Amino acid sequence: MLNYRIEGSGLPLLLIHGWGVTYSMWENLAPLLTPHYQLIMIELPGIGGSPQVEHGQPYYPACAEGIEEVRLALGIEKWSLFAYSSGTRAAEAYVQRYPQSIERAVFLCPIYLAEIWTLFLHLLDNTPNLTIRHWILSHWRLYSLILALGFNGRPHTYTRTWKHEIELQSLDILIRTLCEIPGKGRTPFASTEVPTLFIWGGRDALTARPRHLRPNDIIIPANHSAPMLAANCVAEVVLPFLQEGKLVATHKQWKRRRLPQSRDKKRIHTIKQARARRRFVLHKKTIQNEHQLL
Repeated sequence: MLNYRIEGSGLPLLLIHGWGVTYSMWENLAPLLTPHYQLIMIELPGIGGSPQVEHGQPYYPACAEGIEEVRLALGIEKWSLFAYSSGTRAAEAYVQRYPQSIERAVFLCPIYLAEIWTLFLHLLDNTPNLTIRHWILSHWRLYSLILALGFNGRPHTYTRTWKHEIELQSLDILIRTLCEIPGKGRTPFASTEVPTLFIWGGRDALTARPRHLRPNDIIIPANHSAPMLAANCVAEVVLPFLQEGKLVATHKQWKRRRLPQSRDKKRIHTIKQARARRRFVLHKKTIQNEHQLL
């Protein structure tokens, strides 16, 4: 059975981690959620203390089966779930297979990849040499990937923390969790009757958020490290939805905060146009005066 940890009390809330990291990644969000929910933090197959997936068994369907096994073992009739990053694809598989077991679902930084990173997954999947795969996902190269995609190139203590955790995992599982993402990360999330909230990071360099937001899409001012560096902002959006099905339009607030900057740009553009017109008028008058002198 999948390894898990329980914290808090109240209605059950399943937490599903992201690529290569364990449930320790919830250290900043858990204190904000435990006053309201009993958190069941799992580790997906092959990660941390959870057993490996059998060879040849598709990874994400195996995740769904492992999650349901935990629910049955704990005697939970129905729970909500909160998934992050590649864990959103495990959550998607679970929602599709066991919708009757889920109250509400939240997908944070959902894995719908920008096209350039899909090309990277194709390259990784089509590289049969294990040594080369290990080379790509090791040492400074792994650190650079985490730094660029998770933290937008800005080093943080958590950058090395995540690198250390990822290096402890099986290389086979790390590659499978990447290469078996539906459509190499470009397959849209399947529709479901389960009420689902998608939270996109406005500065997320990894994902391609929708151009036209749906009613259940919310954008927050965060990059892909949102659970760690934007925990308060995430909780402000997640809790109203899980408790009341309420959508907090944080993306509109964020746009309003950015609005003065856009107004300044418009004002500067207007001033430049006015100066250009004055220069043109002065130039025209100068030419007219010269003609009169002649």
